[in-house]
Amino acid sequence: TRMYWMVASVNPVLVLYHDGVARVNGKDYNGTDFSNDKDHLSNLSTGGKALALKELHLEQVQSKRIPQGVAPTDHVRNQMKTATAHIARAFQNISFSLEGYGSENGWSVYGIDFMIDNDLDVYLIEPQHSPGMKKETYGNLTDEMIHSMFSIVEEIHERQSQGQYVLPLSTLGGWEVVYSEEDDYIYEYEFDRSIEKKKLSWNCEEAKTALN
Repeated sequence: TRMYWMVASVNPVLVLYHDGVARVNGKDYNGTDFSNDKDHLSNLSTGGKALALKELHLEQVQSKRIPQGVAPTDHVRNQMKTATAHIARAFQNISFSLEGYGSENGWSVYGIDFMIDNDLDVYLIEPQHSPGMKKETYGNLTDEMIHSMFSIVEEIHERQSQGQYVLPLSTLGGWEVVYSEEDDYIYEYEFDRSIEKKKLSWNCEEAKTALN
């Protein structure tokens, strides 16, 4: 999947998440046939397809690990939001600094790629410096995102120029706040992964330790 995250403010750090698209293979993947080394790729350039999360029909997937009362699509989305929030917090002192820019604030938008397995567990592949927002690929999604991005940045500027707190924002559009340095808020979604999958997890504190 290609989702999006926006650093709407660097001073203080404010990070928002936005749904993107699920990229699926152009043809069925066969795990026993490796004659074509591109069959597993979902890149649009290799014949993959871009679908909205709701078009994946995740409600058909049976998983005992989805918390009661949570829709399968929300279960997947919530994991992506949590991962995005923890990445932002782990790297904020490294990546989101105005030092040397001579500016009071700044903002940017990025892509972030995930993989979803058969149990609807989500795995981070990598954040993307280039968000990849071509209208011919993503259609109206691009228009909505760009319009709401500039509305958010404008509102933050107006609030700060008046000496107000950044949050709450009134012009979020399809964006959702997942990390706020100002409010010491980080989005969290908890559920029980299997023991085997927990061993693959890498939380924010472990990431900070590794970076240091």
